[in-house]
Amino acid sequence: MGKKYRHLIERIVTDENMRSAYYKTAKGRRFTHGALTFKEYAECNLGRLAYDLHTGNYQPGTPNTFYVYEPKARLITALPFRDRVAQHALCNVIGPIFERTFLPRSYACREGKGTHAGVVALQSELRRMSRRAPVYFLKTDFSRYFPSIDRAVLHGLIRQKISCAATMRIIETMVPPEGIGLTIGSLTSQLFANVYGGAVDRFLQQELHEPTWYRYMDDLVVLGHDPAHLHRVKEEIERFSAERLGLRFSKWSVASASRGVNFLGYRIWDGHKLLRRQSVTRAKRKIRVMRAMGKGEELSRFVASWIGHAQWADAHNLLRSLEMET
Repeated sequence: MGKKYRHLIERIVTDENMRSAYYKTAKGRRFTHGALTFKEYAECNLGRLAYDLHTGNYQPGTPNTFYVYEPKARLITALPFRDRVAQHALCNVIGPIFERTFLPRSYACREGKGTHAGVVALQSELRRMSRRAPVYFLKTDFSRYFPSIDRAVLHGLIRQKISCAATMRIIETMVPPEGIGLTIGSLTSQLFANVYGGAVDRFLQQELHEPTWYRYMDDLVVLGHDPAHLHRVKEEIERFSAERLGLRFSKWSVASASRGVNFLGYRIWDGHKLLRRQSVTRAKRKIRVMRAMGKGEELSRFVASWIGHAQWADAHNLLRSLEMET
C-alpha cells in the first residue's frame, strides 16, 4: 500500500487538533450531559486527554449499548463524550491517510460520497453501458459485516500505512487486535470497516480488472454484459473474501438490469429509480405508530428526513399519498 507514516502522535495531540476534535464531537450534542460536563473544564479536559494519548495512559470509558431494530436488529455502541473526542482526534490525522488508499467507487462514510452519490453514479453507468448491449448485474451482501471483521487481519492492513508506535498503541486501545468484530456506532469502526472492505475493492479492480463496480460497506454491485462472466466474478470474490478476510455472503444474485438494481434503498434502472418496497412499508408503519402515540414533533422530523430521501427517486405520487397520511 506504498508509503508508511511515522511520528503521527505529535500531530494528534496538538492543541489545534484537540480543539477541532472537541468541536466536531460537540456538534449536535452541546446540551447532552456528557458535552456539558466536558465543557465546564474544556481546556483542562482536552489537555489531560492529549497527555493520556501521548503517554499511552489513555483508556476508554464504559460505553452505552442498545439495539435498533430497523431495517434489522443491530447492537449500537455509544461512547462517552471524552472517548468520542479521542476518536475524532485520531481520525482527523489518520483518516486522510487511509482516504488516499480508497478507490473512487467505494461510497460509504466518505466526504463527497454517500448514499445518493452512489445511486447517481450507478444509474449513470447503467445509461452508458445500456447503449452498447444489454446490462447484467451481480449483487452481493456480506453476512454480518461488522461482527465478522477479523481484527488481526484488520491490524495487518492498518500497519501497512501506520508505523508510529504511539499511534498504533492508541488504535489497539480503541480496537484490540485480538478477536472478531467491530462495534457499530463509533468513528473508528466506520473508518476501519472501510479499510477492511478496501481489500475487496483492490481485488476487484487490480486483480480481476473489473471496471464497473460500486460498494457501500457490505453492499456490492458489479455491472457487466455477460452473466456467465459475472457468475465467475462472484466465485472469485467469494473465495477471496472467505480465505483472506473471513467474510461470507448472506445473499447474492446475477440478473438483468432491466429488472432494476437494488442498491442503497433504491431500485435503479437506466431511466428512472424507485424506492424499495420494504423502505416504503417501514416508513408507512412508522408514521402510523407515531401518529397513534401522538408524537407530533418526532413525526414531523421523521417525515421531513424521509421525504428528503424519497425525493431522490421518481416518487411524486408516493410523496403525495404520504402527505395525505400525515
